[in-house]
Amino acid sequence: MFMKFKEVKRVSVTDEIIEQLKNLIMDGTLKPGEKLPSEIKIAAQMGVGRGTVREALKILIFLGVIERQKKTSYISLDVINRLSHKDIFENFKHYRDVMEMIEVRKIIEPEAAGYAATRSNEREIEEIQKQYLSMTSSQNNLEDFINYDNLFHLHIIRATRNHILVDIMNHIQRLLKRNQALILRKSNNIMPRSLKYHESIYNSIKDGQPKLAKKHMLNHIIDIEKEMYKILKEEET
Repeated sequence: MFMKFKEVKRVSVTDEIIEQLKNLIMDGTLKPGEKLPSEIKIAAQMGVGRGTVREALKILIFLGVIERQKKTSYISLDVINRLSHKDIFENFKHYRDVMEMIEVRKIIEPEAAGYAATRSNEREIEEIQKQYLSMTSSQNNLEDFINYDNLFHLHIIRATRNHILVDIMNHIQRLLKRNQALILRKSNNIMPRSLKYHESIYNSIKDGQPKLAKKHMLNHIIDIEKEMYKILKEEET
């Protein structure tokens, strides 16, 4: 007799926390408007780190399942309606993928900019400048702007002389293209801010200042992260 089994999937600790909280809400253990225990207490009861609990709560706040007031978390009054939307956790997966990719960029690109400031030669610096100038002249063409933006970051990675980083960056950029267009269309002032950051990054690399290059690159990616969070939040509501 043939039996059809479902595929077994690995679940992250964050996903497991979210699933437990969702089930406690759906079975009535946690009620709309009810105050949640502190992150420390939840972490202790679940046997996980506080940072993991914080990440799970942050996602549930984004989804509107939990509300945050003065450092205290409450179950949303509209939580049952929220959880009944069949696409809510698809939105969560998209949010998580975007934010994890930005997290990867925060880890990799500031360090890469620092290495580029100490390792790049004249030709590589000229190539980075070329992409920056192309960005400034293509502000009315979204597709071109994104392509030159990606090339700017890719040439910085190439200037590190680390081939593994180049492969990683190529993969990241393929995943990011959809969201780059979204953020540039939805935000009113991200493009001029982005150009200012790119100018500062380029000048720091050109002047051989690794600390400044790392600082400007990190600030640039944090700015994108904040803008992306705001846009995804607006789309959810």
